[in-house]
Amino acid sequence: MKKIILILFLGSSFVSFAQKIPAQIAKKATAVSEYITAEMNFDENQKKDIYIILSEKYDSNRKKIRGKDLSSEEKLKIYKASFNETKNNLLKKFTMKEVNMINKLHRTCLLYTSDAADE
Repeated sequence: MKKIILILFLGSSFVSFAQKIPAQIAKKATAVSEYITAEMNFDENQKKDIYIILSEKYDSNRKKIRGKDLSSEEKLKIYKASFNETKNNLLKKFTMKEVNMINKLHRTCLLYTSDAADE
């Protein structure tokens, strides 16, 4: 009984998280996580971890920046803090070598997406 409740709670938590992310962020996180997963031969669980971490990053940046009339310097501070937080979150799931490669592939992928300016 307890296992069923835990599974339902975890499943509903993920659905709730997915519903709160705007469509354009989900699309961007999906594209980037699929690219990184393919390049690094990761499995579906690793792909999901990357998707969740990047979705949270993109959404957090959007909330901190959009509509706030911030200077370039203020945005840069947000982006730097976001990079460090994302790196720490990735290190909970991946090795340092993998995180460095994920970051490299992430930057490469953003260069080829029309949403790169939102990053």
